[in-house]
Amino acid sequence: MLRIKVETESGTKYKDVVVIDSHCHMGKDVDGVEMMNPLAPGSGTFDFWAQVQSLVEQEWEKTGEQNFMTTINGKTHVLSFEFAQMPFLKKILEHLEEIQDPSYKDMNSRFEKQQLIDQACIFPFQDVFRDKMPEASYRASNTNIMRFTTRFPFSLRLIGYMRCDPQQGERAVREVDYGVQIGARGLKLHPRSEGWIDHIYGPDAVKVLVRATQYYLPVILDTRGKQSIFDIGELIKNTRNYLQNHHPELVPHLKVIIAHCAQGNVGDYDVYNTICQPNTWGELSMLHGKGAENFFKDFRNWYNSTGMQQRTGKRWSENLLYGSDFPYFGPKHAFGLIYYLMNKEFFDSGGTLEDMQNIMGLNQLKLLPEYSAPYLEHNSVPGISSLINSPNPELPSTDVAIKAIANLLNSGLMEIEKILFQFDGNYSNYKGEVLLATKAKRKQDQIINLVVMNLVKDKLAMISTLSKNSHWKQFGFKYFDPEDREFLHSVFQQSKSVTDGQSAYEVIKQIY
Repeated sequence: MLRIKVETESGTKYKDVVVIDSHCHMGKDVDGVEMMNPLAPGSGTFDFWAQVQSLVEQEWEKTGEQNFMTTINGKTHVLSFEFAQMPFLKKILEHLEEIQDPSYKDMNSRFEKQQLIDQACIFPFQDVFRDKMPEASYRASNTNIMRFTTRFPFSLRLIGYMRCDPQQGERAVREVDYGVQIGARGLKLHPRSEGWIDHIYGPDAVKVLVRATQYYLPVILDTRGKQSIFDIGELIKNTRNYLQNHHPELVPHLKVIIAHCAQGNVGDYDVYNTICQPNTWGELSMLHGKGAENFFKDFRNWYNSTGMQQRTGKRWSENLLYGSDFPYFGPKHAFGLIYYLMNKEFFDSGGTLEDMQNIMGLNQLKLLPEYSAPYLEHNSVPGISSLINSPNPELPSTDVAIKAIANLLNSGLMEIEKILFQFDGNYSNYKGEVLLATKAKRKQDQIINLVVMNLVKDKLAMISTLSKNSHWKQFGFKYFDPEDREFLHSVFQQSKSVTDGQSAYEVIKQIY
């Protein structure tokens, strides 16, 4: 993630920005391009992130623009950028190394070179494995993706999207059901490679989008040429009309991402209007260098001058997602897009820290099911918590909490399926708190949600279950909120105060 020191006449503050790549692949494409293992040295997703980070560092060294003065909203700001590894990831890997788990030897030192990009949405290619299983196209590919993305440490860094072919009718719809069952958090559709580029907005695709909407999944569609962008726009309208007539409560949960929307389309206001219609976002892979600069300036000016913010209720930057299209495009392209968003020119020309945060990852995060719909614990899980008060001023209580979770992993009692970022009050404040969806291996992989909170900074932390019928709050739990107070009471009733990681582990392990 990016850590930004922000200096103004009002004082100095620090801001952590979560960075998510919205467009990556895994598997082996029929055209020969492949990425089979994100950890593969030199060619995997994680080393790709290291290469992008290295290019940013080289540019900072050359230009000196790791720190600069600019004007944002009429006020002088001095911005200083650095990279910071996702706090939970860094700490849990350190603790696993401490307890000498050979699976994670040297992994933390390797991940330190991949700090800029926190997570990526990853989905199948036009995969050579897509027809290996009879249930539906991409069944084998989807299964492979989810096996990677729902196990530690990949589950902290990769967001698994499934894929299907709408031309398979009900089989495609049922494949969406299957994908969600095994952990999919989004859906990829590719009209050109599957041969439905000439009937993108037909009824088969509408049915698939409707089913995805029922699960609150974001859907990303590949494009080839301007007409496919317009046709996807019609597909979104057709799906929205169907939902308005049959399931109006689901209309807000239709979320469609148009991939590669900007490259070659700078100044095309028909394209701009398409990606700004309701239920629509534009993903920016293939855009880089001067093209990125031109697009951001032109799109922002068009958006603000035409009153789009008043019509949509969204800032210009809330319509756009950073993506790389790795491994089809390499680190130079990814760098050429992401660097502009942290460059002096971006802010001097009218961009803000909020705009940067939106495009780099926050918009993508908000599209995921866990952030766009209530996250409720349905399983019969008791409310139980470990309150951790570290007596060592050199050892923050949250470190002790994470050490307990490392012990749970190392013991083989559980697996971490996914991590959700918990913000403090609003999306502008991330302070390292998380929810972990874990699998209890001795209970038929029952999902048990653990909330890791910093109740008193560095002094008092909590590991808590999310008890049955409790909602997770992405903006944190506040004692003065009646609903939150009910949750806190439920976990405090079965809580134990501890001072070390082993004791915290002993408290939490009883639920597994």
